[in-house]
Amino acid sequence: MDSSPSPRVMKQYQVFLSFRGEDTRRTIVSHLHKALLDRGIDTFKDDKRLEIGASISDEIKEAIENSKIAVVVISENYASSTWCLNELQMIMELHKREQLIAVPVFYDVTPSDVRHQRNTFSLERYYERKFMSFLRTKTEEAEKVQKWREALTEIAGITGKVSRTCDNEAMMVDDIARRISRQLISMEPIDLGEIVGMKAHMERLNPLLKLESNGEVRMIGIWGMGGVGKTTIAKFLYKIHSEGFAPHRCFIENVGSSKGKGTLLDLQGKLLSSIVGAEHETLWSVEQGRGVIKSSLRNRRVFLVVDDIDNLDQLHALAEETSWFGAGSRIIVTTRDKGLFSSSGVRFVYHVDVLDNDNAIQVLKRFAFEGGQAPSDIYQRLAIQASSLAQGLPSALQAFGMYLRRMTSTEEWEMAMRRLQKIPQQRIMDILRTSYKGLDRKHKAVFLHVACVFNGDSVQSVKALLEDGDLEIKGLAEKSLIDLSADGNITMHVLVEQAGKEIAREESGSEPHNQRIFWEHEQIISALQNNTVTASQNVLRLVFFPCLHFNQTDNFSSGRNFYVSGINFLKVFRHVDHKRSKLLFIQGKETLPQNLLLLHWDGFPLTSLPRHERLRNIVEINLRHSNLERLWDGNLRLRTLRRLDVTCSSNLREPPDLSHAPNLEELLMEGCKRLEQLPKSIGSLFRLKNLNLSQCDGLANLQIHVLEQPFPLESGLQRRKITVHLPGEINKLTSLVNLSIDGSIHIQLLNLIGDAEHISYIPKQLIPNETMLSSCYNFLSLNIKRTRYNENGASFSCISFSDFHSLTELKLINLNILNIPDDIGQMQSLEKLDLTGNDFKNLPIYMTNLSKLKYVRLSNCTKLEALPELTQLQTLKLSGCSNLRSLMNLSLAFHKRVRYCLLELGLDNCRNFKSLSYQVRQLTSLIHLDLSRHEFEAIPESIKELSSLGTLCLNNCKKLKSVKDLPKSLKHLYAHGCDSLKHVSLPSNHSIEQLDLSHCFSVKQDQHLITRIFNDGFSQVVTERFACLPGTKVPSCIDNQALGASTKISLLPVRDTPKLLGFAACIVIACKTPNHLQFPAFTYSWSCEADGVIRINLKPSLYLSPEMVEEEEEETAALHHLVIIHIANSINTEEFDELRLESHLRFPEDVQIPPGEIKACGIRVA
Repeated sequence: MDSSPSPRVMKQYQVFLSFRGEDTRRTIVSHLHKALLDRGIDTFKDDKRLEIGASISDEIKEAIENSKIAVVVISENYASSTWCLNELQMIMELHKREQLIAVPVFYDVTPSDVRHQRNTFSLERYYERKFMSFLRTKTEEAEKVQKWREALTEIAGITGKVSRTCDNEAMMVDDIARRISRQLISMEPIDLGEIVGMKAHMERLNPLLKLESNGEVRMIGIWGMGGVGKTTIAKFLYKIHSEGFAPHRCFIENVGSSKGKGTLLDLQGKLLSSIVGAEHETLWSVEQGRGVIKSSLRNRRVFLVVDDIDNLDQLHALAEETSWFGAGSRIIVTTRDKGLFSSSGVRFVYHVDVLDNDNAIQVLKRFAFEGGQAPSDIYQRLAIQASSLAQGLPSALQAFGMYLRRMTSTEEWEMAMRRLQKIPQQRIMDILRTSYKGLDRKHKAVFLHVACVFNGDSVQSVKALLEDGDLEIKGLAEKSLIDLSADGNITMHVLVEQAGKEIAREESGSEPHNQRIFWEHEQIISALQNNTVTASQNVLRLVFFPCLHFNQTDNFSSGRNFYVSGINFLKVFRHVDHKRSKLLFIQGKETLPQNLLLLHWDGFPLTSLPRHERLRNIVEINLRHSNLERLWDGNLRLRTLRRLDVTCSSNLREPPDLSHAPNLEELLMEGCKRLEQLPKSIGSLFRLKNLNLSQCDGLANLQIHVLEQPFPLESGLQRRKITVHLPGEINKLTSLVNLSIDGSIHIQLLNLIGDAEHISYIPKQLIPNETMLSSCYNFLSLNIKRTRYNENGASFSCISFSDFHSLTELKLINLNILNIPDDIGQMQSLEKLDLTGNDFKNLPIYMTNLSKLKYVRLSNCTKLEALPELTQLQTLKLSGCSNLRSLMNLSLAFHKRVRYCLLELGLDNCRNFKSLSYQVRQLTSLIHLDLSRHEFEAIPESIKELSSLGTLCLNNCKKLKSVKDLPKSLKHLYAHGCDSLKHVSLPSNHSIEQLDLSHCFSVKQDQHLITRIFNDGFSQVVTERFACLPGTKVPSCIDNQALGASTKISLLPVRDTPKLLGFAACIVIACKTPNHLQFPAFTYSWSCEADGVIRINLKPSLYLSPEMVEEEEEETAALHHLVIIHIANSINTEEFDELRLESHLRFPEDVQIPPGEIKACGIRVA
C-alpha cells in the first residue's frame, strides 16, 4: 500500500469515519461509507491510512477538526492501534467541548468490554512491554495511556449501535445513516435573523404542499426578488419535511450559476447520486439525463428542491413534469422569474414578500447587536431608522446589521446610514446586479428608466413613453424587479431603485455628464450650467428635476442661462410649500426641448405653452397646478398625445382644441374652476377612456346625459354600451371606462347599461326618484348615491345582480333600498360593497358565497336587524346600525368554532348590541375596533385578549368611567367626549402613539398619566407621538416653559451631545364651547433656518360642535386642554444654536371671533 501522505484536507466534512482498517475496511465501513454518500452526506474516509506509528498525521487531525460528526467503528482490534486510540482521544476531547458529536458503532464487540477495558480492550495486553517500563519514569507516556483509557470509557458511555443486537447488518447500516442524516439536518444553521417570519410562510405554504395527499405529485414554485429569502424558506421546508422521504431526497442549491450542458449534466448527476445512489448509469448528454431521471424516479416518492433557477433549460433538465416522479413526491422550485413556471409542471406558486416593519426591526437588531437587543434607547431609534432603509428585504437587513455592528458609537452609526442611503451595500449590490445582468438589452433600458425616473408612475403611461414596452414591463414584473400595483402603477423596491441608479452611474464611466439619465439636483444643475445637455451627445434620455431638494436660495430666473435640448423626458416637481415652480424660462427665450415625449412640470409658470410646434411627438402633458390661462392657440397636431392633465390649473379659461389629438385616452381637468366650456372637439375623441371634470364649477350650466346605446358585435348580435352625450355634439363618447363627475354639474342617469369599467356620479338635480338597475353590465365598479339620506325618500329598486359578472366594487348609497336581491351571491368578483343609508332589514344569506368580498360598509342602515355569516370579511363598518343586535350567529360560532378574518370593525352607535365581549373575543385578528357612542361603563373585558389590536375608538361613550387592561399592541386610543371618564391606565410598556382624551373633563390633569406617556411611551421609539387631554398648565417634565404661544431655548448647553434625537413640545389651549379640538388631524412642521435656529410650528385645529349652546358669549365657558407632541428627529447641535416653538390656532375662515386661545407652551430636547 502506498505510504505517501494523504493530500492536505482543505474542506469541511460532515462526517469523519474512525475505524481499524484491517478489521472493518472491507465490511461495515465500506457499506456505511456508501450509505452516507448515497444520502448526500460529505464523509471523510481515509482509504490510504497505514496506521503506522503512534502519531496521527496533520491531515487526519484537520479532517477531524473540520467535521461535524465522528462515527467511531469500534471493532475487536481497535484498541491495538495507537493510531486509532490517538484519533479517539482527539474525537472525545472535541466531543466534550461540544465542537463535534461522537457516534459509536460497536461492531462485534460489547460496550461493557470497551468501558472496562476487558479482553481485547485491555491496554496492558498490547502496551505492557512497550510502555510499562516508562510508567514509573516517563510521566508523559503514562498520561497518554490514561487519556486513552478515559476516551474508551467515555465512548462506551455514549448510546450507539451494537451489531450483536441487530439481526440484519444492511438494515443496521441504513438506520445509522438515517440517524446521522437527521442529526445533521438538526445541526444545520438557519440564521435566526432570516428565520423571522418563517411561521407565517409555513402557514401559507403547507396548504400548497398538501403532504397528506400521497396520491398526487405536486410541484410548488417559490418566487420573489433577489435577497427576499426564497432559499432560506426552501431550506427550512427541506429540513422539516424531507426526512419523511428519506433516502429519496435532494437539495440542489444555486442552480442559476450553472450555465451550459456540462454543468447541467453535473446537476443531473448530483440528483441521481443523491436519490438513486452510485449505481445510476453514466450520463453523456442532458437529453439522456432527462430520460434516466424519469425512468429512475417515476416509482420513487421524492422530496426535491431545485433552488434559484434562472432559465427553463435548468428546470427541464431536472424536473420538467410531475410525471417524472412517483406518487406523493414534492418538488420545490425557487426563482426570481415567475414567467418560468408557466412552461413547466409548476401549478402552485407562492410569492415571497418583504418583511413587515416589526419583523424587519427584529432581524436588523439580531445582527447589529449582541443578544439581539439595542443597548439603549438611542441605539433602538437608530436601529429603527436603519431598518427602514432596507424596506423589509431580509438579505439587506442582515447585511446592514453586520455592517453597523462594527460601528462603535452613535456618530459612526449615523455616518454609516448616510452612506447606505447613497450607495448600496456591496452584498446587496451583488445580489441585485445578478438580476440586472440576466436581462436583455431592452429589459435593461426599461429597468434603468423605471429605477431613475418612472418609479410610481402609471403602467399605461410608461408603456406609451417607452415605445409600448409591454413585454419588457411584464418581464421585469415576472423577474421580481418591479411590482404592478392594483391601482395600475409601477412600484420598485427602494434598494432595487438604488441599485439601478448605481448601475446607471457605473455605465457612464468616470464622466457624470455621459449619463443617459440624470436625477440628482447637483448633476442636473452642473449639466445645465455647462451646456452638456445637448442633442449631439445622443446619450441623454431624460432630465429629472427633483425641486423638492432645491435650496431656498436657488433662483433659476436671475443670472443663470440654462438651455436644454435633445431631451425626451422632462420632469419638474414643485415643493409642497411653493405654489409655483422656481424654475423659470429666460425672458425672450421661452422654448421647450425638441423631440419631447413627456412634459411634466408642476406649477408651470407661463400662461400658455411656448413654441408648441416642438410638441409634435409628445405622448404625455402633465401641467398640474399650472399658471395656464390657455394651452395653445389654433390647431396643434398632437397625433401621439395620449394623456393631458391640467388638474387644479385654476386660471385655465379656454379649453384646448383637441381636434387633432385622435389618440387621446385621458383628459383630466379636475379643479379647473374657471373653465366655462368643454373642448369643442371632445365628441371626436373616440379613444377617450378617462374623463375627469370634478370641481369644474364653471361648467355649472352643462348637462350631461349617460344612457344606453346598441353596440353591434361581429356575430351580428347586439349588446349595450355606455355612452356619454355632451351638449352641441353629434358624436358621443362611446369608449369611456372611467367617468368622474361631481360638484355642480347636472347629470341624468337613464337606464345604465354598458361596458364601462367604472362610473361614478353624485346627482344634485334632474334625478328621477326611482331608477332601476337591470340587464347586463360589465362594469368593474358602480357608484350611485344621493347626497343625503332622506327617511321618506323614494326607494331605489334593485331587480337583479345576476348579470354583474365583472363588478368588483358596488356603492349604492342613501337610496332607501328595501330589499337586496338574493342573486347578489352570484357576483363572484365582488370585493367591496357599500350600502350605506338604506332601509333593508336583512341581507341575503347567499352573500356567504362571495369569497372575494373583503370590505362591507352598512353605516346608517337603521332598520338592519341581522347579518349573514360573513367570515371572509376583513373590514366591516356598521356605524349607526341602531337595531342590529349581533355580529354573528352566537350558537354557530360557539359550536363550530368559526374562524373570522376581520381586521377592522366599526360598531359606532350600535347600542343594542348584545354579548359584545363574547363576540369581540372571537375576532382574534382585529387591528381596528370602533366602539364609539356605546353606553357601557367599562370597556369589554375581552379587548385585552386582542393581541394585534392597534386602534381603539371610544369617542362619546358618555357613561364610560375607566379604561384599563389594554393590549400592549395598542398604538391609537381615541376617547374624545367621554364625560364620565375619570381614570385611564396605560401598561408600563405601552406602545401608544396617539392618545385623545379631549373633552374628557373628569380626567382632570392626570400627572401620573402624563409621566407614563413621556417616560414609558417614549422609551419605545416612534417617529411621532401625540396626546391631547384636559389640563390647565404645562407639565413639570417639560422644563422650558413660557406664557403665550411661543418660546425658545438655547442649544449651547447641550453642545457636548453632538446629536439630539428629538424634541417634545406642549401647548395649553383654552377653547370656547361649542368648539372642539380636532384630533389627531392638527399639523406641525419644523425647519432648520440659515441663522442657526430650529423652528417648530404647531397648528392645532378647532371645529364647531353641532351641539346646541347658549348664544351669549359671556356664558360660554373656556375649556382647557394640553396638546403634547414628541418628534424623534436627529438634530446636529453643532450646527444650531437655538430651538424655537411657535403655535397657531387654525379655524374656519368665516369665523370672525377666534374660538380659542393658546395660554402657555413648553419645550424640551431629548
